[in-house]
Amino acid sequence: MPDRDRPSLTLQLSQNKYLAPADGRMDVVLTVRVGEAGAAAPEPPPTAELLLVDCSSSMDWPPTKIEAARHACRAAIGSLRDGVLFGVLECTGRARLVYPAAPPLAVAGERTRQEAKDAVSGLIAGGGTAMSTWLDLARDLFAKTPADIRHAVLLTDGRNQSDRAGALEAALGRCQGEFACDARGIGDDWDPRDLQRIASVLRGTADAVLEDAQLAGDFRRLVERAMGRTVADLRLRVTTMPYSRLRFVKQVFPTEVDLTAQCRGEGGVLELPTGAWGEELREYHLCLGVEAGELTRYEDMLLGTVALFEGAEGPAGPPQAVVGYLTDDLALSSVPDDHVARVTGQAELGRAVRAGWDAFERDDRAEAAREWGTAVRLATELGNEEILKRLGRLVDVRDDGGVVVKERVRPRDGFSLVLGSTISTYSGVDEPAAVAVPAEVDGAPRQCVHCGHKVRPSAKQCGHCGRPVEAGAPS
Repeated sequence: MPDRDRPSLTLQLSQNKYLAPADGRMDVVLTVRVGEAGAAAPEPPPTAELLLVDCSSSMDWPPTKIEAARHACRAAIGSLRDGVLFGVLECTGRARLVYPAAPPLAVAGERTRQEAKDAVSGLIAGGGTAMSTWLDLARDLFAKTPADIRHAVLLTDGRNQSDRAGALEAALGRCQGEFACDARGIGDDWDPRDLQRIASVLRGTADAVLEDAQLAGDFRRLVERAMGRTVADLRLRVTTMPYSRLRFVKQVFPTEVDLTAQCRGEGGVLELPTGAWGEELREYHLCLGVEAGELTRYEDMLLGTVALFEGAEGPAGPPQAVVGYLTDDLALSSVPDDHVARVTGQAELGRAVRAGWDAFERDDRAEAAREWGTAVRLATELGNEEILKRLGRLVDVRDDGGVVVKERVRPRDGFSLVLGSTISTYSGVDEPAAVAVPAEVDGAPRQCVHCGHKVRPSAKQCGHCGRPVEAGAPS
């Protein structure tokens, strides 16, 4: 197809290239955008959608849960465009295809949508919970379709107690790269860690349903977003040098997910499949380990390159260079790139949120308040309104900035906060940020109390770990 009819693909890179001799890493923020296609946009790619509905016995109480699930399925089915392949799975201690009655998946149209709505109206609760069987059946069904875009929505209200040990992890390994999955938990008796693991491996989102009536709108949005995907396979290719190596790569916007284990390749060339895309923007935190002693001082050295690849096509634009410049000047090396600093701040926010929940679960409310107080401060600094809203359901903020844990906390509000701890803010990179260099540096370098890295005397934030430098830190 002509290039003007293809979605636009752009890659931008932000970093502070200056390295001190003691530095062993280079942090980079990658911003990837997929824009809309030209006026003669092609037909959307073949798409398949599956709804995985927990019908275990616990879904029967209160009865609003199973009815909310039925209603959400009907709403999602009603939003399917003509031609989309789809199916509905009844999920208990095993998985069963309830619509269509047998493979292959149905083709969305007026008749099949109505038949599917009738079928889900008959879903009843009874049985256990074995999520590995749900995912394995979804994988088998997707494998029988020609669809390029494969997406599932999974709903559960219980813990994965009917699965044998290790079964869910094994199923995720089989399903990785085969389809995307958004996971939702309803009620107050499920494990957010299961949903977070499913979403991170299967490139989806995980969240809690705070009110049963909200489920239908959420299902509809998830399905519509999946149908809006126009790029089926977008990959990041990272090339390193003999004196550099990949330490990690994480998606950091719109949610945080560690993707290092999903990189494929050998030697100095690695590829990260990022899944299917619609018109959207994502950010990634790339960290390279660097042998600083191998670099020539006072000149730009190539540490690696990053390029975008779509499907079997060649690179979508020129590769972006990751550059290192070895210097003894702390005024250069200790100034963090604004976007990298925001990413590291978001990681610290997530840590504080999860540590607070861990303390709350072991009934240590004082420790929970301390950690969530830190989270409130960091979320405020980062402008992360979503996390502040979720924290507000669990804590009250005092006039002095400290927090008090509310007397009555619903488990689902805690699950929402834990799963929301990966929701990040966009760093807003438009052009590679310039490194601000002070005109002069007065006094001896200081030491970061968090990581021990030397920073310039006036630094407010450590260029190595990104955390605030404490006032009066030792020299």
